Amino acid sequence: MLYIKARFKDTRKITQVDGVSEELNRGDLIVVNSEKGEEVVEVLGYSKENLTSSVSFVRKASEEDIAKLKENEKKAQEVHELCKNKIKQYNLGMKLLKTYLPLDGSKVFFYYIAEQRVDFRALVRDLAKVIKKRIEMRQVGVRDAVQMMGWIGNCGNETCCAKFTEQFESVYVYDIHNQNLPLSPSKFTGPCGRLLCCLAYERENYLIKEILPEIGTSFCYQGKEFKLAFVEPLKGYAILEADERKVHVPLEELLPFNYKKALEHCRKCNMCCRKMNIEYEALAGSPE
Repeated sequence: MLYIKARFKDTRKITQVDGVSEELNRGDLIVVNSEKGEEVVEVLGYSKENLTSSVSFVRKASEEDIAKLKENEKKAQEVHELCKNKIKQYNLGMKLLKTYLPLDGSKVFFYYIAEQRVDFRALVRDLAKVIKKRIEMRQVGVRDAVQMMGWIGNCGNETCCAKFTEQFESVYVYDIHNQNLPLSPSKFTGPCGRLLCCLAYERENYLIKEILPEIGTSFCYQGKEFKLAFVEPLKGYAILEADERKVHVPLEELLPFNYKKALEHCRKCNMCCRKMNIEYEALAGSPE
């Protein structure tokens, strides 16, 4: 079964469109019915993956819909400036990111970030007197803010969240350790201040380490005791040490029989004693 994926104009999040009755292509603009009302979204294409979030298809966007979309974008810019000035006037601890009007224009959505809870009741009252519409203030997290506004990542390209990420995954200090990277979280922090999402994308490549002994473990290999010094899953080898001698060994010689079943179990399991130990040691020992 194929599903239609589309991107919201305001949050840049990806959603699934249900009830599509027309042939759609990548880049098409369509009108959907969401919890914000009728709004225009951009079609990304077909996918075999099902998403938990979905909206209902209404129609392909007409010229009138696109004209209304542009008109609302212009109004949103004007209201955005008004809200920014009011925030400054009331000295509120919040940063306004984006202002959005859905297609019917009955509501105005203000997206913001804040470190603490903000009492914006006076702000909303003042805005309502001028805008004459229903107002919703929506606080978003720092990862959502980068996805919404777009940014350049550490790699020099546009951030993954703004380009293609459908759902945020939790990223751990353990991912840094497991991928043979220096255990310094600050070096692997994205523009959002959180650990890089791409660390989660690489997990599959290092999964085989979960069914091997921990680094430093001693075991018998070819009739002699060795200590596991290093594992490199991408190149398919491990380094064993014994009497100040290092030996490069193919991983296939160390893996148990029918190990692929164990890998399947690791893919489904999110709890790992190794992960918890590494997280604890990093948090307890790091000055950052």
